[in-house]
Amino acid sequence: MNRRLNIGLLIDDPNNYFTSQACKGADIAARALDANLFIFPGHYIGKPDGRFENTEFEYQYNIVFDLPTRNNVDILYVMLGTIGSRADKKQQKAFVDGLPPIPVVNLFADIEGYPYVTFDNAAGIGQVLDHLVDRHGAEKIGYVSGPMTNKDAVDRLEAFRAYIQDRGFPLEEKQIVYGDFTENSDQVVVDLLDANDDLDAILFANDNMAVGGYRVLEERGLVPGKDILVAGYDDDIFTASMTPPLTTVENNPAVLTYKAVLSAPDFIDKGQMSNMELRTHLVQRRSCGCLGLDPEEIGKRLHTEGMLAGDRAYVEAVTEYLFDVFDDENTRETRALLEDFCIRFSEYLRTGQGRERTDLAFKKLVDSEILRYVDTERLFNVLQTMQSEGIRILQQAGKDIILDDMVSEYYRQLSLKGLNMINSELSKKTRVSRLVNSQMGNIFISSHEGQPPYDLLLNGLSAAGFSQSFLYFFQGNQRHMEDDLWKCPKSLLLIACSDKDGVRTPSEEMQLIRTEKMFINEFVRTKDRMTMMVFPLFVGESLYGFFVNQLDISDISNVSIVAFQLSVSIKSLLMIEEQNNIKKELQTSLEKFMLDNSILNRAAKIDELTGLYNRRGFLEYTQKIITDPSNRGCNALICYADMDNLKMINDIYGHDDGDFALREIAAILNDTFRSTDVIGRLGGDEFVVCAVVKTGNYEETIKERIRIITEKHNKSCGKPYPIEMSTGICKFICSNNVDIYELIEQADEKLYVEKNKKKATQGSYR
Repeated sequence: MNRRLNIGLLIDDPNNYFTSQACKGADIAARALDANLFIFPGHYIGKPDGRFENTEFEYQYNIVFDLPTRNNVDILYVMLGTIGSRADKKQQKAFVDGLPPIPVVNLFADIEGYPYVTFDNAAGIGQVLDHLVDRHGAEKIGYVSGPMTNKDAVDRLEAFRAYIQDRGFPLEEKQIVYGDFTENSDQVVVDLLDANDDLDAILFANDNMAVGGYRVLEERGLVPGKDILVAGYDDDIFTASMTPPLTTVENNPAVLTYKAVLSAPDFIDKGQMSNMELRTHLVQRRSCGCLGLDPEEIGKRLHTEGMLAGDRAYVEAVTEYLFDVFDDENTRETRALLEDFCIRFSEYLRTGQGRERTDLAFKKLVDSEILRYVDTERLFNVLQTMQSEGIRILQQAGKDIILDDMVSEYYRQLSLKGLNMINSELSKKTRVSRLVNSQMGNIFISSHEGQPPYDLLLNGLSAAGFSQSFLYFFQGNQRHMEDDLWKCPKSLLLIACSDKDGVRTPSEEMQLIRTEKMFINEFVRTKDRMTMMVFPLFVGESLYGFFVNQLDISDISNVSIVAFQLSVSIKSLLMIEEQNNIKKELQTSLEKFMLDNSILNRAAKIDELTGLYNRRGFLEYTQKIITDPSNRGCNALICYADMDNLKMINDIYGHDDGDFALREIAAILNDTFRSTDVIGRLGGDEFVVCAVVKTGNYEETIKERIRIITEKHNKSCGKPYPIEMSTGICKFICSNNVDIYELIEQADEKLYVEKNKKKATQGSYR
């Protein structure tokens, strides 16, 4: 493709570890493709039940699912397995069918008619059951399933049933209970134990439910791994720190999204994509009855039998184990450092020489970006396996080399590095929280006239990791009830933006931005690729707008903190603004007797460049026309006009010519309409007219009149480019109940139809 690819990712709550890891994998792949990644974090479709807390206004997050369009993303990846975990298949399919007509790939879910990427659940279940049965002699195994609306839950349950049947073990339905994939699984585990007092083991369909299972076992005085064998699935971040550490199945969502997103260009070019199922691996810990890591078992996977000779198979196996599929330009240097360490370690075993070189190789590895791609526990596993195999090799060769102190130092370095990263993340969260709280205080103690200081809300965010931030507001008040059908407006107001150069407030004429351009517009630095996230701003039923930011994927959990504080601050500022408006109205009433300020008032409502009404003036005078008793019941229209090719004129001929072209559009509209009609410039290249009409074929008449007058202007102005516009016209009846914003939206939709026809016949228009 000639331009940078725009990849969309629909996710659930970004504060979930599973989801944040999926975002990490997508981000790494987008970097490898030099593509933009736009993340849309809603929550869940379907109705929650009593097991879920604090869900009263959770539906508000899902308004971001309306934002992707074929004009702002080229391909859309949907984490349907998590987003749709509370919905049935019919609801899931309706959700995916409702997405824009662009390539769509489902993650962790299988919907007919769409490609999907998921894990090989059957293999994972088989591995953990083989271990419980063959290594530890389990025969009667209880199973805690996830919800049957989730593909992974269904696949894993089917795999469990098939395995038990194939091994010839009896299976009663009471051995299976159904959880919800959350930690609130205590009661179903109680039911499982009450119905089966002779279980050898319990297998949980995911690790979260095992947390609730541990609580129940502790209450009954049962120790996992000793009194009953326990295993989970997914290898979530907390499993290694459970007591005892949880045996599970390695199911890395970052690997899955990385693999899926890397296929984007091929899918877009060919128009089709094969479904993918990624491999899984057993992660052996103490909850299954093992004493810990089995170096011999891991050694087979890492081919450590070739370690002494520096066999490439051993080096490649270690690299693959740690990096999995993360193999691109961004990881090459780190992978090379890992390979160098493996080779140095082998040489040291073989010759007894080069301890310093080996130590230096490991230090370089730890100081690299390896922990960006590799889980710390895996590095520990590799070190422990290399240490165990090294000791065995040295004992057989009769060499007097002590590895324990050497590898212990590596453990220490690795632990300190991981601890420093954790402390750094916690410190950043604290700084972000303090920053936002400090901003709120500064805003409310500072004095300001006129417009509330919304720009102050973005102060300092760049230094806190948000390299670009944008504050978008809806026009007019937006209230969204849970069961209402909400439609996202076509345009937003860009109130403030910030980057490394500070905070900027666009002029009123430049604030209007099409919603689908919230990621890429003239205020966004687009030279380098971006990972951007959009977050809704709301309090209760009131919607304010969106917070859009460019961020490092490691800061993803900080976005919700900032967005929540912004929402609260905006609500407070709106309340203050309302109080100030009341005061101003009272003051104005008093001053009317003293001063005729009509001239000043009009000047404040005029667009400086074109002489037309600005957005504020247009809305005010239009409201007067449509509510005027003399016009009640009369036919009227809204004409929405959008100049064609303004960006091309600015880029090729300069902004002075761009301003000239905008003034010509204003002149064309003035010549087309009457002096009694209200003509305004909403901002940028967008204009709007309100007129009371009597003719029946007004739309054709007006469009033809605009065409004729436009031709005259183009002939007389003598410019090397055409000055043209696209229009959309909406008819209505004047009354007190007319919603101006809704009329503008309808006219805008008609304009878009005309714009798309031009694109199809004449090429690209801005």
